[in-house]
Parts: sequence; structure tokens; C-alpha cells
Amino acid sequence: MLNLAQPKDAHINQRLQDEKIIWFATVNGDRPHMVPVWFLWDGTTILIFSKPNTVKVRDIRENSNVMLALETTSEGDDVVLIEGEAVLLDPVSVNTTLPAYAQKYEQLLQGMGWNAQAMAQEYSQPIRVIPTKFTSWE
Repeated sequence: MLNLAQPKDAHINQRLQDEKIIWFATVNGDRPHMVPVWFLWDGTTILIFSKPNTVKVRDIRENSNVMLALETTSEGDDVVLIEGEAVLLDPVSVNTTLPAYAQKYEQLLQGMGWNAQAMAQEYSQPIRVIPTKFTSWE
């Protein structure tokens, strides 16, 4: 969905590769829920690992429409919003210790006294977000 030949889309792609945290919003009925999460952008979809019994997982079971937002830069510049469809993946279908994911978060995991295997035991529910719309402004 991103056209990397377009500067704006190339910038969004780079931010998705570089950023460590993305805000993840779900909705249950008329009540929104938003949390910061770690994620992995593969150029097409966003992979998130969650604890299995969380509000976001319950919400996705009821309504798969989600929204994600990257942190802005100073004073609210460089906004990136992503609308998408979330899919709860079978935990055995995705290696929760993906090398790219483990490498991206290696320093943060070490700072928490964890490694990819320890995290995978707790955050065992993979969520794949398929973007349907990107919005950004600088």
C-alpha cells in the first residue's frame, strides 16, 4: 500500500522501520482502548505480540478494526496514523522469537533482564495488522 517511490510514503516506511513503540487502539462497543506496544514492520504488515488475555485481544475478537499511531516528534510534528484490520494469529504459526524482532528489541529486553525466549512465553499471542490507510503530515 505504500509507494516507496513517493517521498511521503518512503518517510512513513522509514519511521515504521526505526521506531520502537507504536500506539495501538482497539474499540469494544463504544469504548476505545489505546496502549503502547512493540512491533515489527515487514514492509507490508505490522506484527505485535501480546499477552493472551488482554483488553486488546478481547476487543479484536469483537471488532478487528484498529488504529495505530507513531510517536510525534517535538511539538507534535511528523504524525503517522495507520488504520488497519487486526488478525489474531495461531501462536504456533509464528515464531515469537523472530530474529528481526529479537534484534530490534535486544537492548530493551536486556534492560528488563529478559531475552526473546522469556518474552515469548508471556507475550504469546501474535497479532498481525494489515494496514488499510496511512495518514501523515509533517
